[in-house]
Amino acid sequence: MMDFKSLETVLWIERLGSFRAAADALRMTQPAVSVRISHLEALLGASIFHRAPKSITLTPVGMTVVQYARQILDLRDEMIQTVKGHQDATGILRIGAIETISQTWISDLLIEIRHKYPNLTVDLEISVSDEISRKITKGMLDVGFFLGPVNSPRLIESELCNYETAMVGREYFALPSNGKLDLGQAPSISIMTLSRNTIPHSAIRNFLAREGIVHHRVDTMSSLPSILALTLGGEGLALLPYAVMRDYLASGKLRVFETGMKLPLLRCVSGRLISHGSAIVEDVISIAERVSANVT
Repeated sequence: MMDFKSLETVLWIERLGSFRAAADALRMTQPAVSVRISHLEALLGASIFHRAPKSITLTPVGMTVVQYARQILDLRDEMIQTVKGHQDATGILRIGAIETISQTWISDLLIEIRHKYPNLTVDLEISVSDEISRKITKGMLDVGFFLGPVNSPRLIESELCNYETAMVGREYFALPSNGKLDLGQAPSISIMTLSRNTIPHSAIRNFLAREGIVHHRVDTMSSLPSILALTLGGEGLALLPYAVMRDYLASGKLRVFETGMKLPLLRCVSGRLISHGSAIVEDVISIAERVSANVT
């Protein structure tokens, strides 16, 4: 069985040029060092060193072993530093969040984390919900904030907040006397929303299909600022979380349109691995629950 000590022994021999010098550095006997190397060579089925009376050199296989040994031991040290850092309030905390959250309360969360854990480095990744939950299950993110729940057996999910949605556009879209916009009668327009297969996207497609409306284009984007910029430029309607449009609606730059479509409610959850074992992750989720409480 290969272990870290055997790999460390290979690197000491390669560095110092002899079994005896490596044994002295490791505070071992020379026979014990030889046994370690012999066991590793037996496992690999090849010699790691050319042994001569006055010199020790690496074989081609040995050169490959040294290369991998350095990578393996570096990764071991990085893992120890990161995991230990989580316990000591240092190290790296990897957070994933959807675009809607990045436009509403993620900055409040980061400010509180910085004040409470000044030695903690935060890596923030903005992505779509499916990608965030996938990366958490694979251990690539420590905690995520996304639309859910996804009901994965590997995740603990906690409810955070709900986002109301609205169909918005520029004021100059023509309205009938009852104040409603009939998408079936309206000229062909672009209806923009979040990425394909998200809840808003599915709601639009289902409504248009149910009403037999086929002449409008449904455009999807992962960037909220891009959708807002196009909508403000009069390029169409947008179905988006109300919270990210509140200022534009208050200023009159955008207005809400009643189309007869049942507007979806977006449920935001936090997610982390069941086996994560980090008190800091749990504390960050508690902070997120508090700062997101007033979002609608």
